[in-house]
Amino acid sequence: MTDLPILAIKALNGGLFVVAFALVGEMLQPKRFAGLFSAAPSVALANLIVVIATKGPGVGSANARGMLVGAAAFAVSAVGGVLLVRRYRAKLGAALVAVTWLGLAGAGYRVFLA
Repeated sequence: MTDLPILAIKALNGGLFVVAFALVGEMLQPKRFAGLFSAAPSVALANLIVVIATKGPGVGSANARGMLVGAAAFAVSAVGGVLLVRRYRAKLGAALVAVTWLGLAGAGYRVFLA
């Protein structure tokens, strides 16, 4: 497959997933949960479908494992981020959350993906 059709599939697929997840977010109550269904999950799923279609299930499986490691690292750092932002305020707390996520994701990569 050449690059142009793959790019077109990614754009169409990504757009469809963003719209579908936005509709799910609109139906949820309270509205603060709508952000959970915004761009990140929809784009990740759309990208995963394109990777599987173009490079095969082996590469898709590796990408999915990487997404799971990154999501787990994000969830843990977000919980810790509440405490860090309360203690150190927004700028330093957010920087510490980013460093925490990078450390956890790097460790998860070494343990589960390397």
